[in-house]
Parts: sequence; C-alpha cells; structure tokens
Amino acid sequence: MVEPSVKGSIFQSVAEDVKGLISQGVLDDTDLESMLSEKERAQLNALVTPLSWMPISTYCRLLEVMARFEGGASAEDYFRRRGAIAAERLLGGTYSSYDAQPGTWGEQVAKSMIGIARLLYNFTVWNFQALEGGVYEIRAEEAGAYPEIARHTAHGFLQAFADKSATEPMKVTSERARPDVVIFRVSPA
Repeated sequence: MVEPSVKGSIFQSVAEDVKGLISQGVLDDTDLESMLSEKERAQLNALVTPLSWMPISTYCRLLEVMARFEGGASAEDYFRRRGAIAAERLLGGTYSSYDAQPGTWGEQVAKSMIGIARLLYNFTVWNFQALEGGVYEIRAEEAGAYPEIARHTAHGFLQAFADKSATEPMKVTSERARPDVVIFRVSPA
C-alpha cells in the first residue's frame, strides 16, 4: 500500500516555516526531538521539490508545530488561514492554470477545485455535485487517512478560492460525514 502523501508544493511551505522558527531561535534541536520523530526530522530536512510526494502525517505534524508557536487561541482557525495563504501562493504559481478570475464562480470553478485536490493528494477520491440553491458539494472519499488538519487547511483553501472567483460573499463548510468521507459545501453566504 502507498503511504498517504501530499505534493511537495504544499509540504515545502510548512517545512520552510518550521525551519524559519529554528533560524529565529524559537525552536532548537531539543524542541524538535520532543515534537518530531527521527523520521519526521529527516523529512523536514529532505530535498523536496514541488513534484515530490511527502507523507501527510509529517506534513500534519509540522503544521501542529507551527500552530503551537503561531496558532493563537484556535488551531482550527490557524490551519484554515494557512489553507487560504496556500491558495494564494499555489494559484499564483505552480497551479496558476487552475486560477479563477473574479465573477467566474460556478460549476467550472468548483470542478477546478477538485482538479487541484486530485493533484495534491496521492490518496482519496474527489467528487463534485451541484445541489439546489447554488450550493456545490465536494466530497473526499476513501479519506480514512485524511487528517482533520488537512480538512481544515483544505477548508481555508476552498474559502479563498470561492471568495476570489465569486461576486458575492461565499460560505464554505466542512465535515467528516463518515470516517472515510469528508464533505465540503460551498454556497452563497
């Protein structure tokens, strides 16, 4: 079985941020040894390209480290903010072909969101469905190994993507409907 992994394009940013805490003296080797396994520390320092596959478990552990030092009162909000920042970075760079212009919100943009998700994870099956009232549902199935941290960062990513492409305020919700199914809904606020 293939280890559930994320693309290096999203792993790199959190690894660089953890390394930033180290260079600033906020974290030291003792801190890292207490928070990360030897394997995770090695992956933190590995050569990662945007096309590399990195374990999602390590990605989430690094996000937990960042939340501990920068997260504030709500780790969930912190993860969603990071997801929104990732949307801006990726849509302005590596995945610019998926970017949507203001006023283009609709089925095609929602389908683009799924296209990005399919590229970022080597596990899960992503589906899209248009519901009544301008609501779009995005489902991640076979998602038993999809951590809650990833759900929150994806939530923030989707919110930023919808906000950028819509002409009206948008609302994203997310829930784990079953242990192996995560549902995101995007609708007018």
